[in-house]
Amino acid sequence: MIDVREIPAVQTRPLRHLVLWPHIEKEEDCNIDIDLREDAVHFAAFDGEKIVAVASLFEMSSHKIKFENQYRLRAMASHPDYRGRHAGQAIVRAAIEYVEKAGGEVLWCDARKVALGFYEKLGFERIDEWYEVPKIGPHQFMYFTIKRLFDPLL
Repeated sequence: MIDVREIPAVQTRPLRHLVLWPHIEKEEDCNIDIDLREDAVHFAAFDGEKIVAVASLFEMSSHKIKFENQYRLRAMASHPDYRGRHAGQAIVRAAIEYVEKAGGEVLWCDARKVALGFYEKLGFERIDEWYEVPKIGPHQFMYFTIKRLFDPLL
């Protein structure tokens, strides 16, 4: 059974290195410049005591969408052996719940091309504009509107 918990930023590094940034020489360098911000929240999906997926959440706005109280999901990574076993989905759902409780209106991310279908299945929309992230590849901006959880017409 997959269980999602908050973790310190340092515990995200092994999966970030393995999945997202294998081009970085040392695992301890797999940080985001804002990992230690006061509002940073880091999630891990556990199978027993093994971390099988991670993601980080920050209160951050994008000019691409017009919402108040925006949150950004970053550095989402699932261990290759656990893909398709709902660990990533559990983390995104935990992030959405966190944003909802914090009064946020939207959760957004920069999604890799290979992850677009994953986010779309969870209800994210995308802005159909490709951009290249150096050393990583093509991305699209995606967002999830929190009100969808409550609007009976949606």
